[in-house]
Amino acid sequence: MTPTKKLARVLTNEVEGGFHLTLEAQDGEIFRIFLTEDQMGDLADEIDEVLSDDDNENLTAKADEPTTEEQPS
Repeated sequence: MTPTKKLARVLTNEVEGGFHLTLEAQDGEIFRIFLTEDQMGDLADEIDEVLSDDDNENLTAKADEPTTEEQPS
């Protein structure tokens, strides 16, 4: 199995029929991928879902934290 690379840079370009997605790893290795419009939309949805899950986890964690402010009586 290929070791996981750390991402250094992402570039996107709209081209005829879709998009070019270029990913550069910190070691300088470059991956160029062609995506259709539907695939780019699916990728954006996946990213939104991951980020949304993180936001929901942060909100849940904050709700569980005890408050230190005095409450009015």
